[in-house]
Amino acid sequence: MTSSVKEHANVARTQPKRRFSKVMEILLWLAGLGVLAENIFLFQQNRRLNEALAPQILAGTQLQMLSGVALDGRLERVALPAADSKLLILTFSPGCPACRANLDGWMRLASTLQQKGVRVLWVSRDPIEITRDYCVKHGIALSDTLADPPFRTFAQLGLARVPNTLLVGAEGKVEKVWAGRLDQAGWNTMFSYFGERQEAASPLQSQVGANPTGCGSELSQTSAKGCK
Repeated sequence: MTSSVKEHANVARTQPKRRFSKVMEILLWLAGLGVLAENIFLFQQNRRLNEALAPQILAGTQLQMLSGVALDGRLERVALPAADSKLLILTFSPGCPACRANLDGWMRLASTLQQKGVRVLWVSRDPIEITRDYCVKHGIALSDTLADPPFRTFAQLGLARVPNTLLVGAEGKVEKVWAGRLDQAGWNTMFSYFGERQEAASPLQSQVGANPTGCGSELSQTSAKGCK
């Protein structure tokens, strides 16, 4: 009987300690989550600041020795246009809202120019796996896409600021840049540049295209708007 009472007393004494230990464990776990969330927030803020400060690629830029990782894992060099030929480069990030907003227009433009013999190259600043999933989901040709380019190419194409639509002429000179998220007027101007007529967008498309928020650069030909 005495042994049973002592055992009961020991259990009674240890239960508060166990409860206290569990409470402390939960509090430490919540504190860890808070620190992780704060670090993620600071990382995102720092990335947006870097994007805002990064230089915007401009017409007249001379490109040299571009390369990137093909979606089969090979490092692939980009052949710059020879005389009387053009290369359209679309720079993007799968997680960028402005890039997604440009996607339908890009697909129409790419189809139109490829029929004219103009090569269209999609360049993602993100890793292969993320880029491949995005391309498969949206019907972007994997053979026309490069991902995770080395720093030299990243810097030349201004991939800290996306989206950008670049027309590259002979010997790698950037002939024209359409920067940021394009509204309907921007699409009309671009298609007219290539001698094409852009179909009128639906009200939803017009609303999406006109909203200047997104990821990376939101520059037009006359103004610059920050990423929000």
